[in-house]
Amino acid sequence: MLLFIFTVPISQFISVRLAIVVLFFSFFVSQGTSSNYFLRSWDILLYLIILGLGLVYTENLEQGLRVIETNFIFFALPLIFYKIGNFNIRKSYQIFYAFTTGLFAASLISLANSILQYSETADVRVFFFYQLTQALDFHPTYFGYYLIFSITYGLYIIYYGSVRLNPYWINGILVFLFFMLMLTGSQTAYISLLLVFSFFVLKYLLGEKSRKETGVVIFVFIMTACMFSLILNFQQNKQFLSLGDQNDYWERFTLWDAALRANPSPLFGVGTGDYKTILNQYYQSQGMALFAEESYNSHNQFIQIYFSNGFFGLLALCIIICRPLYLSFKVQNPIGILIIFPFIIYGVTEVFLGRFQGIVFFVFCHQLVIAQYYLIKPKLILSKEDELST
Repeated sequence: MLLFIFTVPISQFISVRLAIVVLFFSFFVSQGTSSNYFLRSWDILLYLIILGLGLVYTENLEQGLRVIETNFIFFALPLIFYKIGNFNIRKSYQIFYAFTTGLFAASLISLANSILQYSETADVRVFFFYQLTQALDFHPTYFGYYLIFSITYGLYIIYYGSVRLNPYWINGILVFLFFMLMLTGSQTAYISLLLVFSFFVLKYLLGEKSRKETGVVIFVFIMTACMFSLILNFQQNKQFLSLGDQNDYWERFTLWDAALRANPSPLFGVGTGDYKTILNQYYQSQGMALFAEESYNSHNQFIQIYFSNGFFGLLALCIIICRPLYLSFKVQNPIGILIIFPFIIYGVTEVFLGRFQGIVFFVFCHQLVIAQYYLIKPKLILSKEDELST
């Protein structure tokens, strides 16, 4: 399980195959009852059912089956997490360490490749965006999601003092990951990180102010200042860095409008496999030949699922995003909110469930938060019973 999580940020090819292996062996692990599994994963199963029903009325069945195949991790990861059994805080941190170690290794590979390219071309653009992550065949936006997760979780465990770690070691890792995040150049990632930073600042202002917490907030302010400085620098050197082509400056409103107008059935959508065909036909009919040639999706997860699976698909998507947020709020688990809420931001500008890289990361975060809920809930109930007894 930890080996699979380690490879997620490094290689899609390896992580997919490890997921299949771990899933296979998980069937031989006896853990609880199937009713508990369905109780914990009912929102995931609902989403898969909606995708499956979309195959019934899709014309491109082959493409629809490919979508189901890409989304198999929705079935696999919840079962793997369930089979872990006796989930505790130690396992939660082991998962974080495995993922962050893999992400650190992936960042080193990307940076080393960029340095090698720079030595050959003397082109500074090899350190940014698509060229930065091309050695891993990773989309920089999704790589940015991974970096935000590790930075957020790292700041959280330092701030709350949940584990005993060498502060210089973990701070050094966070600085490096933050540096890599800035190189990905995603303004969506910047906004998400700014929301995370706001949490720590507000928590500090409203709570106790120890030396450790003061250090975290100062660290956050330094990273925020660096982020804004880099954004201004990017804006001033847009032409030099070719930001107009590689950053978040798509004609997204046009794409959103096109997907909404091309949907013939608001209730059911065009079907799980027909979204590309129908949308490209609309592009052609409206004189958007470039969009059709590049086969652009809507660049909005909520509009995209509404387009492909209608109102029911949109409802299922909202449920799988909002349920872990609600459960985290219910048991006062701030890290659960911090790692899930950015997906709402991502969903406005990206179809994060359109690639395996986005799917596996979302399901990973979803199941981690759900597992934490079932870890905290019994303790919360016992503490309330103790209060009542006294």
